Amino acid sequence: MEVNEEKRQKFIEYAGKRVNNVMHDIQILEPMSRSTAYDFTKQDLEEMFTAMQECLNATKEEFYKKFEEKEAKSARKVFTFGASSNVANNVAEDTIDTTSGETTTEL
Repeated sequence: MEVNEEKRQKFIEYAGKRVNNVMHDIQILEPMSRSTAYDFTKQDLEEMFTAMQECLNATKEEFYKKFEEKEAKSARKVFTFGASSNVANNVAEDTIDTTSGETTTEL
C-alpha cells in the first residue's frame, strides 16, 4: 500500500496532538482515585472504564476499516469483454418491432 507522505505528515502532526490530549485527560482522572474529596463504587468505575474502552474500540475499528476497504477493493473481480465464452452463448437478446412496439426474446 502506497502512502502519500504529505498526508502522512499531516496525520502524524494532528493525531499526535489529539492522542496527547486524550492521554492528558485520562491522566487527570488518576488523582481522583487518591483524593478524599471523592467517593465512588466499583460499579462507578466499571461504568466509567467500560465507556472509555468502548469509545476507544470503536475508534480503533474505524481506523482499521481503511485497510479492510483497500483489501476488498484489490480483491474485487474485474469484468472484461471476451473473458468468458459461456456467458456469450447463454445471453438472451431482446428485439423490438418498431411498427407494433412488441418485444421478442431470442436466445
